[in-house]
Amino acid sequence: MIDQSHKPSWSFKRFLIKFVTLIGLIILCLSSVGFIIFGGYLKSGFCKLVLPGSYLHEAVSCSNVSETQQPNTENGPIQSKTFDQIIGDEGTRVADIVEEVAGGVVGIGVVGDNFTEDRIIGTGFLVSTEGILVTNRHVVEDEQFEYFLSFKNEEQTVAVPNTGIFRDPVNDIALIKIEKNQVPGSAKVLNIGDSSQLRLGQTVIAIGNPLGTYTGSITKGIISGLNREVSISQGFFTSQSEVYEDVIQTDAAINPGNSGGPLLNLEAEVIGVNFATVEGASNLSFALPINRIKARLIELQTYGKFKIPYFGVEYRTRLVFFKGQSLVGAEVLSVVKDSPAALSGIKAGDIIIEFDGTDFNDKTLSVLIQEQQINDEVYIVIIRNRVEQELKITIGER
Repeated sequence: MIDQSHKPSWSFKRFLIKFVTLIGLIILCLSSVGFIIFGGYLKSGFCKLVLPGSYLHEAVSCSNVSETQQPNTENGPIQSKTFDQIIGDEGTRVADIVEEVAGGVVGIGVVGDNFTEDRIIGTGFLVSTEGILVTNRHVVEDEQFEYFLSFKNEEQTVAVPNTGIFRDPVNDIALIKIEKNQVPGSAKVLNIGDSSQLRLGQTVIAIGNPLGTYTGSITKGIISGLNREVSISQGFFTSQSEVYEDVIQTDAAINPGNSGGPLLNLEAEVIGVNFATVEGASNLSFALPINRIKARLIELQTYGKFKIPYFGVEYRTRLVFFKGQSLVGAEVLSVVKDSPAALSGIKAGDIIIEFDGTDFNDKTLSVLIQEQQINDEVYIVIIRNRVEQELKITIGER
């Protein structure tokens, strides 16, 4: 038989468990007290209870605690801001920006005849002391009309010569050039930002002349989408639909008459050109990225005209499955006769999957073409009849 006389009884086991648990709780309590004491929390709490300047206040060195617990700057203790204060700060900043740039935003109008009055149809903004302004092409698309600029809420108007309008129909951009001495002394040249650094949710401000009546109107919103593709019926005098790629989506209200106006960030920099809204939708408007305008500005200042890169195809973007992987391709719908695309051998039905060593995951074919220089030679990769081919093209000029 097994001798069980030396085995501990069950009551002794329970006692041992309770004893070990009690010791653990004591150690935990002592550790917490030690943390509070050595962390300075007990001392800080005690100092809040005693009278400043008293014996106990000095004996415990409460003056040092007050200094360390209340960090100071040159202007006094640091104070955390409430949500209302943050919103108030942004509102003040928006008001400051509007006041700062107001002199550089203009109304663009058409001169009336015997039956119609002069009227504002769009917006523009000044980007050079030499008298260069930016707007949309569809605002000044009709070459038969006479246009004028209205500075500072119609306090001063300037006639625009027909030879002073430069149009880029591919990007819906137009630059207006007036004489330097026609620019009012109060006019403000707006700062150009960098639209490649935009972020979703970023606060933006739109300024324009909605409906041609409410001049100098301000709306505020956020960037609600990037790299959008949108089909828009453009212009006051045409119902033609155009497709624009890689544009900025914003919920800042944009209406007819706002076209060509600046979209600004909180640094008072122009990051976009307002150009479209979707009829029947709320808070859904679009702006052209300002970086798209920079090349046109350089060309006008260098050559006195636009030098727009030209390829010569109509296409649609689509996904294709090739060699076991999904690719973004540009399916060619038609090719312009004698265009660079036609001369390179491109045919309707070809699917372009690479342009100058770049695929279309981040940039569209149209954007990549616009980044080229006239007479650049580039290689493209196409799929024709399920076979991959490489072609060389020379970028032309529109």
